[in-house]
Order: sequence, then C-alpha cells, then structure tokens
Amino acid sequence: MITRLKSQYYERKFSKLPIEIRNYELIEGFLQPEEAAALYYFSKKVKNGVIVEIGSWKGKSTFCLARGLKNGKVFAIDPFNAAGETESAEKYEKEKGEKELILQFKEGMANLGVIDKIEILHGYSKDFVNNFKKINLLFIDGDHSIEGCRLDFEYFDKFIVKGGYILFHDYYANRVELGPTWVIKNIINKKKEYKFLHLSKSLWIGIKV
Repeated sequence: MITRLKSQYYERKFSKLPIEIRNYELIEGFLQPEEAAALYYFSKKVKNGVIVEIGSWKGKSTFCLARGLKNGKVFAIDPFNAAGETESAEKYEKEKGEKELILQFKEGMANLGVIDKIEILHGYSKDFVNNFKKINLLFIDGDHSIEGCRLDFEYFDKFIVKGGYILFHDYYANRVELGPTWVIKNIINKKKEYKFLHLSKSLWIGIKV
C-alpha cells in the first residue's frame, strides 16, 4: 500500500512541468515532460553534492538537473560526437546539426543560466572513472547497448553514496535487448542495496539504501 501511494504521489508530482524548467523545451533532445519533472525533483533532493550525467547530447536533461541542484556540480560526461549504438547512430547523425555538439551544449546552458553549475567532461565514461570519490545522483543515458550500459553502471556504482539516487533513461520492461532494461533486470534488481522508487515514462528511478 505504501509503495502504491508513493507511486501515485510521484505521478501527480511529475504530471505538471515545474515553471523552473519550462525552458527545457527550447533545447533539442529526447526527454518527455514527466521525465524532465522527475529529474528536476530528484536533483532538488540532492541539495548539495555531486550529480553525474552520462550522455548529455544538447543539454535537455542537464538543464533540468542543474536547475534543481542548489549547491554542487553536475558533471556532464559526453563525447559530443553524435556516436551511439547501432540503433541510435543514424538518428543522432541526422539531428546533431551543423554546429559542433559541444558548442551547442555550452551555448544552450549559458543562455539558460546554468553553465556555472555544470562541469563538462568531454569523453567517454571510462575516461573519468577515477574523477569521483562520491556521487549523490547518477543519471545513465549514454550508450544503450547492453555492454555499454553495463559498463557505465559498473564504473560508477561504487561511488554512489548511501541514500543516493540512480536513474536510467529509456527503460522499457518488454525490451530486454536495450541496455537500461537489461542492466536493471539482471544486475540492479538482484542487488540488495538498491530499491526501486518510481518509473516516470521511461525514466527508471532507484535509491541506494
């Protein structure tokens, strides 16, 4: 009963886009309003700490995370080269635009007033494994292949603090060929230290207990 009531609370909470992140719609990307609201909500709960985002694209989700974080940094990890697993590569190439992705990202975050809260880590997740001692919120939205998503989780899992949050984008229960779905079903759900909190559209949210 408690879990169901909490889920209903989250559904109501995320059904309306907070005014603080309305401008997320100005950024090109692949994030639904309910997912944006959830990212903002949980980044607000961090209050003062470290948020790590794997996969930033043009900054749609980064903006929501940065707007919620009052003190601390959002570390945005991305190669900014429109690379991706086979299923996504064609779409990324088509939608990347003419200007370099990293410049689009920087300009977008500056124009929306959150660039000071963001530290760009230009590269792949494996390049920054030793950059962190603790992580309060980890958002994984990078390589959606099973191997890529598994590595993203395994690289940073040990740094998530107790009470910290783990979020995956593009979780679909019936699509086990997708990295996020596979990792959650085959790794996270079997770990006692993680507890599922809510699924907002395709945004899976858990907590380290």
